[in-house]
Amino acid sequence: MAALAWLRRVVVSFGIGTTSYIIMLGIMVLSVVYDKELEPVITWAFNAGRGIVDGFDKLVSGSHWGQVAVNHLRERVNMTHVILSLPAIMIAVLLVGIPLNKVLGGTRTALQRIGIALISIPSTVVLAVVLFSFNALYPDAYASLLRFADWVWQGSLNALSASGDTIPGARKLTNAARQGFSGHHYVIMALCSMLASFIVNALFVALTRPKEYYRH
Repeated sequence: MAALAWLRRVVVSFGIGTTSYIIMLGIMVLSVVYDKELEPVITWAFNAGRGIVDGFDKLVSGSHWGQVAVNHLRERVNMTHVILSLPAIMIAVLLVGIPLNKVLGGTRTALQRIGIALISIPSTVVLAVVLFSFNALYPDAYASLLRFADWVWQGSLNALSASGDTIPGARKLTNAARQGFSGHHYVIMALCSMLASFIVNALFVALTRPKEYYRH
C-alpha cells in the first residue's frame, strides 16, 4: 500500500509537470499571435521578474556566492518567461493535480489537497530560483540540465512545425518561437513544478504521519 501511495504521488507530480508545460506552450503561442495585445502583460512579467532578482540581490548582500548566483539570474535567466510560466503551473496544480490525486485513490480531504497545492506553487518558484542559481557552484551539472531542457524544447517545436500541414501558420509560429523564446526556462519550470509537488506531498506525509508509524 505504501509503495502504491508513493507511485500515486509520482504520477500526480508528473501529470502536473506535463500539463503545466503544455499550457506554457499555449502561452507561448498566444504571446506570439497576440503580441501587441499582450504587451502590457509581458511588461508586467518583465518588471515582476526584475523585482524578484532585485529582492534576492538585497537579501544576499555581502555574500560572495550569493552575489554570484544573483548575477547569474540577472544576466542569463529570462525571468520574464519564468513569471509567465506561473499561471500554467497554478492551473496545472489546481485543475489537474487535485482531481488526479483523488481519482488515483488519494485519502486526503479536499481542504488538505488545496493546501498542498497552494504551498507547492510558491515552492516551485523558490526551487526554480535555487536551480537557476545552481550554475554558480556546479556549472557542468547545470550545463547538462540546460542541454536536456533545450532538447525537450526543440523537440516540442519540431513537433509543432511538423503539424504545419494540418495547423495553419504552425511553421511560422515555430520560427518565431525559435528566435524569441528561451524555451529551456519553460522546461525547467515544468520540472520544478513536478519536483516541488512531490517534495511538498512528501513533507506533508512526514509531518502528519502518526508517531506510532515510526515505532514499527
